[in-house]
Amino acid sequence: MDTEHVGLFESMLAIESDLNNQDLVDELQDLMRDHFFAEEEKFCDSLDLPWDYCQQHKKKHVIFSSRFNKMAAPVDINELKWAEDWLVQHIKNTDFGYKVHLKHVVPEPYVWDESFATDYSRLDSEHDVLFANILEVSQNPQSQESLDKMKKNLKLHFDFEEGRFCNVEFFNCVDHKMKHYKFWVILDDMKAPINCETINWAKNWLAQHIKNTDHQYKERLNGPDTGDNFSGALP
Repeated sequence: MDTEHVGLFESMLAIESDLNNQDLVDELQDLMRDHFFAEEEKFCDSLDLPWDYCQQHKKKHVIFSSRFNKMAAPVDINELKWAEDWLVQHIKNTDFGYKVHLKHVVPEPYVWDESFATDYSRLDSEHDVLFANILEVSQNPQSQESLDKMKKNLKLHFDFEEGRFCNVEFFNCVDHKMKHYKFWVILDDMKAPINCETINWAKNWLAQHIKNTDHQYKERLNGPDTGDNFSGALP
């Protein structure tokens, strides 16, 4: 999305320098149409958003396009400025609403990588271990020992994370705790053997939670980035 937005900005800037170039106008209109299509496909598959949010988003695209697609060379500079302003407002007021609701790819094999980094070393180390714990359960679904280790480390991690995140000013800590709680009450009742559907559910939950919730705390945590991890469970 960001790459496509850059392309739209650059295309508009090119037209500003050559208002009589119909080829540039055609290119911009094609880029805008393709971008809207890709954006709607991605955003309408987002998590935890009301159904009508996507429909309202599409409607904004339609209303804009009905005027924008009439643009032709020589381009009225006022029309171009209108389109530029619309794009800026739309990105910041509408597209930004999806930032913490997008579905992210669940890695396979299930191994932590830098795309999950919170830039807070203890959290990243613990997330790395949790990925490994879930992977171990997936490889040994009959093992109660592997399941119990995963549960223990998740509970310790949630407790530590909430203790740090709830000190962040102007952040909805209650909502974050509730996400942990809803996941934990289901997980805590589980006993081996664990079926494939349940393992995939846990894999997906952790991947989405880190990128859509934990990443909101980047550069916002206070205090030392130190302390014991999982009572020595980390390598």
